[in-house]
Amino acid sequence: MKKIALVFSALALVLSACGSGDGEVAATVNGTDYTVGDVNALVFDDSETVSKDQFAQFLGFLIQWDIVVGAAEDDFDIAFTEDEISDAGQQIFETNAEPGVDFEDFLEANSVSEEFVNKVAHLQLVEAALGEALIDGIEAPSAEDIEAQRATAYDNLTEVCVSHILVETEEESNDVFDRIAGGEEFADLAMELSTDPGSGAEGGDLGCAAPTRYVPEFMDATLEAELNVPFGPVESDFGFHTILVTERTFPTDDELPTDEEIIEGVKTAELPQVLTNWIGGHLEEADVTVNEKYGTWQTNPAGVVAPSDPTDTTSTTTPPGGETTTTAG
Repeated sequence: MKKIALVFSALALVLSACGSGDGEVAATVNGTDYTVGDVNALVFDDSETVSKDQFAQFLGFLIQWDIVVGAAEDDFDIAFTEDEISDAGQQIFETNAEPGVDFEDFLEANSVSEEFVNKVAHLQLVEAALGEALIDGIEAPSAEDIEAQRATAYDNLTEVCVSHILVETEEESNDVFDRIAGGEEFADLAMELSTDPGSGAEGGDLGCAAPTRYVPEFMDATLEAELNVPFGPVESDFGFHTILVTERTFPTDDELPTDEEIIEGVKTAELPQVLTNWIGGHLEEADVTVNEKYGTWQTNPAGVVAPSDPTDTTSTTTPPGGETTTTAG
């Protein structure tokens, strides 16, 4: 499912509000009613025309906000003051607004109200706090897994400077060795014979990199070969290689990650899925009823309001009097 904290660049996709009057209930979430007026409060100008699909998107956001904020407080006592939320909303403005654009113009350009921006900011604050709370519950890797991670880090931090001459057959590769033994230069032979168009033109030079970037047979050879002595033939899926390693360096113990760093890295990598599962579980468990006029609540694959009739392009306008005018969309 999508992250609950909305990407701010998507705000412009959600435009305005619709309905049959501000007091009509659009949805009920765990016993709390949200009216058309609550949805109207999230848009910059509630007199604009809007499609059913757009209204459903906005209503779905409001439902998600209620569920996640409430569950975070119930499960982990996560709560923020109005000042904290307002400051986070201001940060959204400062991060996303074009230079010279004031806050009011920013809201108008995105067709959203300050309340909507603050609810997005609120969700972002909650999501960050949830990450801190949930990561503690993620199981640490075993001692064996930690050592395996460290071995991988060792391989990735190792560096070999290598050249090669790639030919199609083992016989051709043996001829390369004979010509090197006869005094010909490795680089000259690479430019003449190598079927690797990239390195061949450079005298076979592949530069310096971790051996793990190469196919297994080639990687093993770069670690085994004696420095500055042609090695091979080495067969891979590409053909037969004559390999020349000119430099090889290995990481020191100080350069390798500690147990704590490995544990933190593993937990951090698992956190997005854990967070997604936590949010998805609460969206599934929530008692949500949506007025059928505006759609249905769906939690698979994500918590959204599906419009009652997506093929109906009718749109509505809620003017400042609250009376509804229907127009052809």
